[in-house]
Amino acid sequence: MVMTIFILIISASIAFAFIPTLKRKKETKTIVVFSIFLLLGTALNIAILLKLKIPSPLDLISFIFSPIKDLIVSLTK
Repeated sequence: MVMTIFILIISASIAFAFIPTLKRKKETKTIVVFSIFLLLGTALNIAILLKLKIPSPLDLISFIFSPIKDLIVSLTK
C-alpha cells in the first residue's frame, strides 16, 4: 500500500513538473498524449507492484497474425 502511494506521488510530481510548462506553450495535444502515457505507465507500475498478470503484447500480435499465417501456408501447399 505504501509503495502504491509512493508511485502515485511520483506520478503526480512528474505531472506538476511538466504540465504547467506545456500549458504556457499552449501544447494541448502534447498534454493529452503525455497524460495518457503517464496514466498508462502509472497503472502498469501499480499492476506490477500488486503482482497482477499483465498479458504480453506478443500474445495479441500472434492472435492477429496466426490466421493470416495459416492462410498463407495453406495457399502454398
